[in-house]
Amino acid sequence: MSNRGITRFVLLSLLALLPALLVVGLYLIKDPFNVLSSYDGEAPAPADTVQLTVNAGYISTEAFNYFYPTRHFDSFIFGSSLSGYYRIQDWITHLPQGVSAFHYNASRETLHGILNKLTYLSHRGVSIKHALIVMEDEMLKRQPLDGDILYVQHPSTAPNVSWWKFHQLYFNAFRHPELMAYTLYPNAFTTQLVLDKGYATTDIPDRIESLNESYYAWADSLIATNPDAFFTPAHMARYSQPMRMMPCPDKITPAVETLLTEIARMLKQQGTDYQIIIPPHYAWEAISDHDLYEMERIFGRKRVHDYSHDPDMGSDLHYYYDDGHLIAQQCARLMDSAYHHSTNLPPESFLK
Repeated sequence: MSNRGITRFVLLSLLALLPALLVVGLYLIKDPFNVLSSYDGEAPAPADTVQLTVNAGYISTEAFNYFYPTRHFDSFIFGSSLSGYYRIQDWITHLPQGVSAFHYNASRETLHGILNKLTYLSHRGVSIKHALIVMEDEMLKRQPLDGDILYVQHPSTAPNVSWWKFHQLYFNAFRHPELMAYTLYPNAFTTQLVLDKGYATTDIPDRIESLNESYYAWADSLIATNPDAFFTPAHMARYSQPMRMMPCPDKITPAVETLLTEIARMLKQQGTDYQIIIPPHYAWEAISDHDLYEMERIFGRKRVHDYSHDPDMGSDLHYYYDDGHLIAQQCARLMDSAYHHSTNLPPESFLK
């Protein structure tokens, strides 16, 4: 082949690769999911009216790595998004003075995820003096969703998630036309596209980055001062659903028992003072008697606190922000109850 032919071949090859190179370049420059640049202690996306939905588990580990050198965390709240409103300011009232607490949660957290986080902290030489684990019944059967950008575990914590796999997953997601269009030119049309596809959200909480906690100050204020303005007929109709009256099936299989036992072993090895809350969930069945017995056997009867059987909290949407996330004030009451070694809620309630 002549030099002219080689040159023509190279130019045509580059021209064919140009679209792919442009996509790669755009992804590297824009970093739409905030997984390429080093975490700087700030919110992972602008706290505007719309933002791309973020991976809470990834942010948790990034926030821990950023703040640990100065905060030296020794107490942790673990769990899924249902643990999000068990606030550190309420939790530390039950702990000795001087603790440094961090909310180490993940959306749709799994037993694997909690075990991986405990292992990661242990390998970092972190002393876990106190732990609160919010372990809903569904967590006993939930499997890691490491093929989804919203739930994939941080590669530093999950031995089965490589950095290559992690970034390949995000890059492939970015290749969706809606996301590229929104990244290139965010306007009303492209914004609505990503909202309709579930790639973005308008549900943006206030955040305290150093504690890795999210707040909805407007909702808490409205519930405290004018609850009828929050629990409107439209709100209640949106989340109302039939009660599940059937007995809850047993979920602790031998494989699940192994995971729970390993979590208990690591907590014991660390000398951790821990409590486990099984929260209520609107319209869901309570944890089965068999699974509750196994939990108490593995972790200790005085360390497991079951609120899933509470008839009021399981059937009344006024206890929740939506259909699953307990209002922060109710989470504080459950912590008060758990740390007083009782599963009986106090009779008073802001609803009465």
